[in-house]
Amino acid sequence: MNKLLLPFLSLLLLALPAGARPDHPAEYQLVTVRVTYQAWNEYRPWQKAKPRNRTCLGTVMPGNRILVPAAYLDDATLIQLEKFDRPPRIPARIVHCDNQVGLAILTTDEPGFFDNLKPVDLAETADAEGEDFYCVAWKSSQLTFSSCRWSQVKVFKSSVPYFGYAGIYFITDLKSGGRGEPVFSGDRMIGIARSQSGNRITVIPAELIQAYLHAVDLPEYPSFGRLGIDYQYNRGKAQAAHFGQTGAPAGILIRSCFPNGSADGILLPDDILLELDGHAINSQGDYLHPRYGLMGLNLIATDGHYAGDVLTAKVLRNKEETTVEVPLKNTQPSAALIPAARPDLPPPYLVAGGFVFRELDVPYLKAWGKDWENNIPPTLRILNEMRSESPTPEQQRLIVLTDVFPDDYNLGYHEMAQNIVKSVNGRSIDSIREMEEAFQHPEDGFHVIEFLPGYGTSKVILDAAPFKDATAAIMEKYQIPTRIRLNP
Repeated sequence: MNKLLLPFLSLLLLALPAGARPDHPAEYQLVTVRVTYQAWNEYRPWQKAKPRNRTCLGTVMPGNRILVPAAYLDDATLIQLEKFDRPPRIPARIVHCDNQVGLAILTTDEPGFFDNLKPVDLAETADAEGEDFYCVAWKSSQLTFSSCRWSQVKVFKSSVPYFGYAGIYFITDLKSGGRGEPVFSGDRMIGIARSQSGNRITVIPAELIQAYLHAVDLPEYPSFGRLGIDYQYNRGKAQAAHFGQTGAPAGILIRSCFPNGSADGILLPDDILLELDGHAINSQGDYLHPRYGLMGLNLIATDGHYAGDVLTAKVLRNKEETTVEVPLKNTQPSAALIPAARPDLPPPYLVAGGFVFRELDVPYLKAWGKDWENNIPPTLRILNEMRSESPTPEQQRLIVLTDVFPDDYNLGYHEMAQNIVKSVNGRSIDSIREMEEAFQHPEDGFHVIEFLPGYGTSKVILDAAPFKDATAAIMEKYQIPTRIRLNP
């Protein structure tokens, strides 16, 4: 398809009556996905918010499967499919979902649903040398085309850690996109749109889609790996010479590895990482990707690899070159000190004496609204800067006091909120489970809750004798149905 014809084709499509459809394969390859969802109330973690709706596009794949962006399935209570962007709406179910990769597969058990649909022709790779880039969407029951121009390839972090992938920026005239619209080169799909900002869409490329689909078809889904290293550049000649390099500096200096991650205990602090999986690493942490040029070395762990694969690394250690094997591991979002996401899990919490405690995570912080990073209280803002930090054996999670339901039992503490728990009854606290256990061991007839230094009260003292009865009475008064929730 000639790029010059695309704008005229779009105008022609808009002029067609609602019942008419152009003779293009995409009309049989694209379905509308309507999702009803209920998110958790982050302030009242025993409640759910009112049901809401979101819509994305699904692309028909072989085997009666539909590929969709995973984010649109978060907290889903009902998923329905429409062909040709019109009723009837057919119930769908999730076959597989990987929130880290950002892709999911749906299907429906409705007989005959796929009879007049056609699987898309998915390219093996996305290539800047392709021609006639365009994306397709249903708009008010009309199939619309939007021209696209390849702009840039960049290593993106997934919205659900920890995963990095090579995404593609396209410049487009698409409006209100980034909802799973397929992007084509000629008649082959080379990716789907994940998000849009202005006239630029971010596209998940064909090679990652192919890798995901292949993994789903394996007897056991392997997930994708993450290298998990922290490093600094190795550009200075003095630094390179100090660690035993001669000639021009190359490779990067390992500072630390993510605890229990792929490289933990294998790549060591002060190692110079020279090669990974056969790719030479330059002094700024880049390698030469065969299609995309210079890319960040962390991409090596996910480009063509799964968790369980073993990468060979060449390092300079104690001024001598050596080779080590790095078995790739998947790192779940829960591995962070302050998890950036909580896919498919409700927030853990505890109600104790009218105090509401919960694990601190980014979904809670986002409850402060669109500009949440600036709106959250100063103490939480400082902690938010640590959200990429890894847990330690001493501190797996941070527990935050979110609210106090006023009662005579907790008089004097009614204004407290957003304090981080340090200990309960002398026991260090880093989980709701530990907190529940600590309340079983009062100190001399009192429950003593200490908080990290911050603003306001740093210590709460509660009478242990009426504690259980007071908690139950407060829950009844404020209609709190469940005292505690523990996630696996």
